[in-house]
Amino acid sequence: MKNALSLCLMFLLSACTAGMRPGGGSGDAGPDASIWGPNPDASGPRIDYATVRGTVWAPGNAPGMVEAGHEIPIFGALIRITPARVRAIPDRVYCESCEDVAGPNATSGHDGTFQVGSIVPGNYWLTIEKGQFRIEREISVGEGETLDLAATLTTLPSVHDPARGQTVPSIAIGTGNYDQLEDVLGKMGVGAVDGSGDYTLGTGSDRIHWYGNGGDSYSGEMGSLGSLVRDLNRMMNYHIIFIPCSGDDNVDALQDQAVLRNIREYVAAGGKLYVTDWSGEWMDNVFPAFVDLENSDGGFGGGSTDTPASAYDATANTWNTSQFGDADGDAYTSHNAEVVDPDLFEWLDGQTGPTAESGGVMSYDASLFTVVDSWNTITGLNRIQVGFDAEGLPVTDMPVGYVIGGHGTETPKRPLTVTFEPAGCGRVLFSTYHTTGTSHVGLVPQERILLYLIMEIGICKTGPILI
Repeated sequence: MKNALSLCLMFLLSACTAGMRPGGGSGDAGPDASIWGPNPDASGPRIDYATVRGTVWAPGNAPGMVEAGHEIPIFGALIRITPARVRAIPDRVYCESCEDVAGPNATSGHDGTFQVGSIVPGNYWLTIEKGQFRIEREISVGEGETLDLAATLTTLPSVHDPARGQTVPSIAIGTGNYDQLEDVLGKMGVGAVDGSGDYTLGTGSDRIHWYGNGGDSYSGEMGSLGSLVRDLNRMMNYHIIFIPCSGDDNVDALQDQAVLRNIREYVAAGGKLYVTDWSGEWMDNVFPAFVDLENSDGGFGGGSTDTPASAYDATANTWNTSQFGDADGDAYTSHNAEVVDPDLFEWLDGQTGPTAESGGVMSYDASLFTVVDSWNTITGLNRIQVGFDAEGLPVTDMPVGYVIGGHGTETPKRPLTVTFEPAGCGRVLFSTYHTTGTSHVGLVPQERILLYLIMEIGICKTGPILI
């Protein structure tokens, strides 16, 4: 743990400012005197400031890339105007604390639009980023000019090419045999999809490393998921590790105390762990206290689904593996799903695209839509003490729910997608559902939510970073 957290602190000193808070918080920040020169008073020459505006688009989903009306904007992207390029995003796991950003900057709204004002005329670097997705371009603005940026300058990249101002996170995927989560990445251009919407290798695929976990095999597979989690140094090469829904392949690794500690240390150092439904043991066994799952037979009879909080001894940093559940719940469709996170709601509501069931096209209602292929039921989210701050006061974390829904149209509705933050810098995401069970072109609501969260879990850490 100490080595991983030392690595975390080292990267904190050198990390980029991806996802940091804009200085003014208004989305139209004024110039910083230390960078841009003093704002002239009434006795000095008048400067006719410039303005830059545009819309941030999701990778592979900008105008001209998808059917008209199906474009996907990005909320909460950080836009900066700087005289020189900002520091590069580290190509390994790093720890990043949110800080105020100096100079002209803004964050994109729920519709992806932004405006940066109070820019002294001149030549600058435009940087747009969300998590570890970043695009950098040179721009020039004249006196009093309002520069409307083309989508080619404001669409987050699908291909990793830092020398040309394009950064994409480093990704590991344990191939799921029930959840082709890579289809979402392919529809973001990180790879490609065929005419049916199924993932194929393509430009951008080199940013993904595949680890066998019962699903499809892809060229260049790096070994098994078990081999990855047994090697902490290799895990640290990935900003995000995806473990989509699968069977019991590689779960024997979770009986190994060293593997359990590796996963915990990876997240503490700033790594992002993204887990869906029947692979839930990779979340629930390692961090058993945050999420309660309904016990069921998973349709096959036998074992317990949930891992109780008592399975982990925080003082000793050890696990009682005899208490581990398998996170193999029962299947259901939620016909009454709704978004409960305010920002996600405003972002999704009113977007247009395909539906999960009929394959038709519709305008999405974030207060009522269908989520298919849920395979676990979350019965509770728990506030957990994760450490103490510098003054010795306890610090707690409460999982954040993004989407809720019932079995069919039943109530109560329960969380379907949650994130939480254990001690350290990283995040864990768990979704009871995955991509839809049928191939299709475009991204349906539940997949758009996954796209949103792929980026959202990569942003900076607010609050104290506990050692």
